[in-house]
Amino acid sequence: MEERYDTLIMITPKDFDRLSDNYDRLLELIPAKHVCFIGSYEVDDRLMVAGLGERAGFICEDDILPFHDVYRCMADHMSDILGGQELPRGMVGWYYQQFLKMQYARNCKDSYYMVWDGDTIPCRRIEMFDAVSNKPYMDMKKEYHKEYFETIEKLFPGMKKVSEKSFIAEHMLIHTETMNQMLDEIEGNPELPGRSFWEKILRSIEPEHIKDTAFSEFETYGTYVTYRCPQRYQIRRWHSFRLGAEFFHSDTITERDYEWLGRDFFAISFEKNQYVREDHDNLFNNPAYQEKLTARQMLQIAQEEFGEGYLEEWEEEDPLLKQLKEIDVQGEKLCPESPLKYLSETIYTEYERLGDKLAGINKEQTYLCYENAAFLCADPEEKERIIYKLQVFSRENKVCVNPVAIIILSYNCKYMMQRCLESIYTNCDPAVYSLVVLDNASTDGVTQWLKEQPEGSMTLLLSDENMGFPAGCNAAAAYAPKNADLLFLNNDTRIPANALFWLRMGLYTSSDTGAVGAVQNYYDPNGDVEKSVYLPEDWLQYGAKHNVYMEDSIRKVQILNGFAMLIKREAFDKTEGFDEAFTPGYLEDDDLSFQLRNKGYVLWQCKNAFIYHAGSQSFLKRSDLNEIGERNLAYLQKKWGCGMTDGIDVEMLINRRE
Repeated sequence: MEERYDTLIMITPKDFDRLSDNYDRLLELIPAKHVCFIGSYEVDDRLMVAGLGERAGFICEDDILPFHDVYRCMADHMSDILGGQELPRGMVGWYYQQFLKMQYARNCKDSYYMVWDGDTIPCRRIEMFDAVSNKPYMDMKKEYHKEYFETIEKLFPGMKKVSEKSFIAEHMLIHTETMNQMLDEIEGNPELPGRSFWEKILRSIEPEHIKDTAFSEFETYGTYVTYRCPQRYQIRRWHSFRLGAEFFHSDTITERDYEWLGRDFFAISFEKNQYVREDHDNLFNNPAYQEKLTARQMLQIAQEEFGEGYLEEWEEEDPLLKQLKEIDVQGEKLCPESPLKYLSETIYTEYERLGDKLAGINKEQTYLCYENAAFLCADPEEKERIIYKLQVFSRENKVCVNPVAIIILSYNCKYMMQRCLESIYTNCDPAVYSLVVLDNASTDGVTQWLKEQPEGSMTLLLSDENMGFPAGCNAAAAYAPKNADLLFLNNDTRIPANALFWLRMGLYTSSDTGAVGAVQNYYDPNGDVEKSVYLPEDWLQYGAKHNVYMEDSIRKVQILNGFAMLIKREAFDKTEGFDEAFTPGYLEDDDLSFQLRNKGYVLWQCKNAFIYHAGSQSFLKRSDLNEIGERNLAYLQKKWGCGMTDGIDVEMLINRRE
């Protein structure tokens, strides 16, 4: 029976071009009679060039259901909202491709046909019938959109969601007779205006909600089957790598990658609005990690780190992940470790010797070296000796080195904030820093978690509204100790061993140094960071090895990246702080860099101060990102003149993604 159905793929020419190199897997791994691509005649042209073989066919979408008919119906339904403006084709396309999958049943001669998303590629052979019962599979995932079920109840009064799982699984094997029965029932509903099923569906949705994509053919058919013929299918839990395009390039994914993915996932999706972030590149397709972890384990770790959007879920917990989990689920307590986790027990001697070497050259750096040696020394007697040596040196040389106030803005990203603070508590000397955290009206529980931290562990400021990054930094800086240098640190960072130390060494390079910045994995235009590791904990281990003495450890720069920016207190006080005209953010750190340079200060980047940077997620989802970038760049150029801002453009701005 398995060979007695066709598989339909609704596709645009652009998406066909994007994924055609992988479409041979559709023919190889989907046991259907034919794989039929449905679209415009441009798709047919591309199919002929692709050479996918005789089992690959083409059907013109208008031969199934004319696009213009659906367009005209939707435009008429939304006429009051459109106000004379033209209806965007993309809005129609969302519904049209679903109606095509349903309309196909009207002329299908086979008992079944399968619809398969054009952006999804099978990782292994897809069996759609159970070998014992010979029943077709109804594949389910974990997803919920209430708008879909509001529409379903209008189409079939009294029909509600029947399972916590979802029928949205990037494909569906449709029983032709049942689909026709469902379409007949929709068309026979006298309460819905229109004649055809698709017209009644469109007119059952309030015009103002059309743009919210308020219908799902998969949820509708799956729910209908559950009510009308529950024994028709056998339920199967479907696992697919929905975030594929965030970790793999569709044109470079290999057979090795597919084989590794296929042990845990049926398929991988390359959604067109996803892209491989810089710190995701060569992560999941890294042979070293594929050897250590399964695809499921890798994805579950990644989902904890970058947890926004769709999350794949499993029925049972992986045994290894119980050991790998970093969060105490009982109380979400921080678990600081020894700063020597990735360092030798004798590392303190290297910093003491460096202090001795610098004693006659730079007294502030000498002081910092002795201070760090004492922090890293685990031997009580040796620590006491170094502390005494530090005190004598400071007194005799009248050393003046400020402590550091670490300023962090918190906005959602609870997990990242927990790991950020944990890294500070592990790798930074508690005697040299204080914490100022401003929560910018978070909604994910991080506010309450911060409130529960031990008294005295931080200065916690709570804002009733999201002030944006510039205003939030200024407000937090006002609560920092007046004698402290200021480290503005993103909440999606983790500080490895000695990162803060080398930043402070850079800051006290000279009296005219105003600020210093770190290097990172997320944006590394100078190639300072080896792209050899990719999991957050491994980056901390990498940082411990990277953050060591270097002969040429600093480079003079024109601007500093604000993800980790240490500013001398006297220098910051001479500026106006972060210019709040840049709210909600972008280029405010460039502006502050210009302010510091305008006051005669020098800026350095510390090549041996590596800090792990996950990269902002929430900001990237703003639809007005380019608009903000262009607006802020225009403001920066107007404020400082083109001479000061040469070399800065919107493309660079987006690439930095602070």
